Amino acid sequence: MIRRIGRCAAVICLAVFLACAFALNPAQAANQDVVFIKAFYPLDEPRFHCIDIPGHRDRVRTTAALVVHTCKEGIWNLDGQFDPASVRKGMLRMPEYGLCVAAAAAKDGAKLMLKKCDGSTLQNWRFDNYRLSLKAHPGKCITIGPEPSRLTRGGRRLPSRHMARSLALGTCSEESLERQLWRMEKPMKRTGSIMPFK
Repeated sequence: MIRRIGRCAAVICLAVFLACAFALNPAQAANQDVVFIKAFYPLDEPRFHCIDIPGHRDRVRTTAALVVHTCKEGIWNLDGQFDPASVRKGMLRMPEYGLCVAAAAAKDGAKLMLKKCDGSTLQNWRFDNYRLSLKAHPGKCITIGPEPSRLTRGGRRLPSRHMARSLALGTCSEESLERQLWRMEKPMKRTGSIMPFK
């Protein structure tokens, strides 16, 4: 009888241990369903560009204008993750920071900033036919800059050689089509940065 009780206790302890080992805290659970907002075309970066906050880890600058950056596959990438449920509702929300993408103004060249999510006109987006445009100003699309990609500060010193470009609001047009098309993709399940293609 004592031996049986001991076996039962051991089984219960093992079950509790496994439950704790594999349980996700709320933040981890939320990050299980995230996407990159990824350029549809590679442009001059074969590893593709993703919408990103300047900086890295504890140096992330949430008050800076957003950019596009080599997609951070296989490495720390919380500064490039978006909540797909919010995207479906027209809000580009970054769950790690609890902030939403907002245009500084409804005009060409307006920077894209992170602001408290309040559902305002400049935070409401429409994802249609691979374009992201303001719902209240459908002729204004999120647009990658026309300049060549440049090495980031980290890209200059690390073998990953990550690249970046500017990002702003622009008139939706055929001329800018390649720089205005996006796709929502889950980060790859891999370990380690994708190295530059030769």
